[in-house]
Amino acid sequence: MLNLMSNSSDKNVPKEYGGLMARLWNIDIVHGHSLSLDQQLTVQSALIVPLSGEASLQQAEQITRMNKGCVYFCAAGSTFGITSDDHRSVEEQELTAVAILHFGFYEGELGCGRLHEVDDAAFTPYDGIFVVSSPDRLNLVCRTMHKEFHSKDPLKQWRVQIDFQELLYTMVAGCGPYAKNDKRQALERVKEYIEEHYNEDLTIDELAGLSELSPKYFVEVYKKTYGHSAMDYLANVRLNKAKQLMLGSDSLLREVAHMVGYKDEFYFSRKFKKAFGISPSVYMKTRKNKMALYGSTTLLGYVMPLDFTPYAAPLHPKWSQHYYNVLGPDIPVHLDAYRQNHNKYANLEKLASARPELIVCAYGIEEWEKDQLRLIAPLYEMPGEHEGWQSNLLGLAEVLDKLPEAEQWIEGFHRKISSYREKLPPGRMGQRTLLTARLHQDELMSYSHPGMKELLYDDFNFQPALSLDFENGRGLTMEQIKESCAGHILLLIRQDSETLAHWRRLQATPEWMTLPAVREGSFHQLSSYPWREYSPIAMEHMAEEAFRLFSGKCP
Repeated sequence: MLNLMSNSSDKNVPKEYGGLMARLWNIDIVHGHSLSLDQQLTVQSALIVPLSGEASLQQAEQITRMNKGCVYFCAAGSTFGITSDDHRSVEEQELTAVAILHFGFYEGELGCGRLHEVDDAAFTPYDGIFVVSSPDRLNLVCRTMHKEFHSKDPLKQWRVQIDFQELLYTMVAGCGPYAKNDKRQALERVKEYIEEHYNEDLTIDELAGLSELSPKYFVEVYKKTYGHSAMDYLANVRLNKAKQLMLGSDSLLREVAHMVGYKDEFYFSRKFKKAFGISPSVYMKTRKNKMALYGSTTLLGYVMPLDFTPYAAPLHPKWSQHYYNVLGPDIPVHLDAYRQNHNKYANLEKLASARPELIVCAYGIEEWEKDQLRLIAPLYEMPGEHEGWQSNLLGLAEVLDKLPEAEQWIEGFHRKISSYREKLPPGRMGQRTLLTARLHQDELMSYSHPGMKELLYDDFNFQPALSLDFENGRGLTMEQIKESCAGHILLLIRQDSETLAHWRRLQATPEWMTLPAVREGSFHQLSSYPWREYSPIAMEHMAEEAFRLFSGKCP
């Protein structure tokens, strides 16, 4: 039996507004015909304001189609991404523009002159959406604040803080925590009802009745709010529940169909195959083993080469975007991967409920976690990075009885590396130097890991611009970067609001623009995945991207 203690707190109770102050820390307007902003971490809370075009907001796993006249709140420590929804040709599209305002709330204490930061979520609506009465006015205010915030005039910079306070007052007074956004809350109740009663014969009339909206209006507003219909959501819940029931179970197909609300097993089979590209019977045969991954999304980079889909694994649209998109629909139980297994207690509870037959955990997790995992199922701990990805892959393959698959994958990987190496222009081999670095907030620092060293220096024969003895994570000055004479600069930029704001400022400085690698077009910005992961799949993707960067060709 599991013995878990978690720290839980009650939902925030709205506070008094007397003495409340707000500070606008940054405002940006992102725009484009095909806007795509990867999920980023908000260090300070953010307000997202759609100004023009059609766009969706993704917060963790929830996707919301944004409406003009609405302001969307993202709490500090959460993630968000933005994508355009307009699929017309570029000539026909309206330019999508979205304002992003990072801010903080502060409260003064009576009788003293000190302010302390308070939880922003306590002053936001239940669903995190403010509705403003005049969308045009909101658009104008945001664009004016953006212009004045980035002005060099101190008075205008002061003025924008006053304008921001006024904007917040308008938003909070109109739909703050003392007012209810009944329509959105009604739709959330419908979603919860679907998740609890998915096995019943639900109809649009019944769901509309729960929301106290007419059936026609309910269909329209549900689709506009969530980007899919209520019936599509019901089908998605049913089919994912069916996956869980089929794995590790001896239930017959018709029994599974009935348990998730389908009376006709043949109709269920057609829906399942259309959704997942595989029939339920084939799925049940290929997913007999209930293996779970715990502790790091990197583990998914080890099971993919073995053609093995786990029953449970940590997934997140930011911290494991590739695996979330590729494997997410096929993994029945998603463990929370916020900041790489940040919510440990909840994950252990969820894993216990899933009842896996084997758990594979990341190297170095805490001893108390291992003890809890062993109470759930037999445990295999992956060796550390020092063993090398090939040795680690073969070790896991032996546990899963997949050695031929592992050996075949490794052989194919080395063939691919040899092919890339032969195709790289001879003039760039052994003569070019690389500087690999990372930007975190306002600090540039050296950065590399075993996979980068193995690929760039051993496999592709480049030379480090700084000695490999140069301490990983050591701060770098612009003068050191210039003196390194690096032929190429590879830079990882942490995807959080503070770092991205500093990166925009750094790019505009003369010191950055005059770096030889920047002037000559041999500066390359790297994404967190695959360049921060050490796994077989990440190595393959790094090789593909490095070949493209250094040869100008796509593999």
